[in-house]
Amino acid sequence: MYFGSVQFFKHLIVTVVLLLIFGLTISTISLVVINKSYKEQISALQDKLREEDTVLAQSSAVAEEQSHDISHSIEYQKLYPDMYASLAEKTKSVPKTVYLTFDDGPSNRTAEILDILKKEDIKATFFIIGKEGSRQKELLRRIAEEGHTLGVHTYTHVYDSVYASVESFLEDFSKTYYLINETTGIKPDVFRFPGGSVNTYNAGYYEEIIAEMTRRGFTYYDWNASSGDAVPKATAKTVLANTIQSSAGKDRVILLMHDSISKSYTVGALPKIIEYYRAQGYKFDRITNDVTPIAFNYRSY
Repeated sequence: MYFGSVQFFKHLIVTVVLLLIFGLTISTISLVVINKSYKEQISALQDKLREEDTVLAQSSAVAEEQSHDISHSIEYQKLYPDMYASLAEKTKSVPKTVYLTFDDGPSNRTAEILDILKKEDIKATFFIIGKEGSRQKELLRRIAEEGHTLGVHTYTHVYDSVYASVESFLEDFSKTYYLINETTGIKPDVFRFPGGSVNTYNAGYYEEIIAEMTRRGFTYYDWNASSGDAVPKATAKTVLANTIQSSAGKDRVILLMHDSISKSYTVGALPKIIEYYRAQGYKFDRITNDVTPIAFNYRSY
């Protein structure tokens, strides 16, 4: 009889031992697999932590650089603490209105222009540059006393230095700002960029300059019509023709002219320019900071 025999018990013992060995082998293999998987997970986690440390270090470096840039940009905001104006709460856009503007004065031509404007009972706007001398101060006072607007057009009008940086622009601007204030008692709140607000000379800084000047409460004015009196070989005839052509179809006109000493043809054309606009039904006014600005579009160079 096999069951209960010695041979049966031998086979049983062998089978149990084999099962134990198999079970231990499976457990060992499972532990090895689990251990390997665990090690792989730990390694992956360590790699991820290293990546996050690298990203964090890079982010910290960028943040530090940006912090430096911000602190640098704030420095020029501390300059000229009394050179501030107030932006108008609302602006007005009056139809069929011409704003005669004169850049680069004052000079002896300014006096001639003032005589014409007085005779025609017209107010205009003068964006001046800085020229020392009693004659200039006399003209600044006359412009103010006769009810015209005085605006800043920087001091030197030298593009390379004016637009070298935001700080350079503020320094140049401040000289004319203080000149007007000390001479007339007026704190000018409008200005015009040399060459207009967007040009090849200020391509690297114009947005930052505009932002800073706006933060300080100043309003800038470009133009939508030009007399062409800065063009070489201009004459009174070409100045009038350019004015008519560039104003065509415009309901509101900010006309660019100049009153520097060489602009005798601007003086010569002015009466006919006034006559033309009146015949077209326009009225005249001076720029104040509540006049809706005309500004050039931002662009990439």
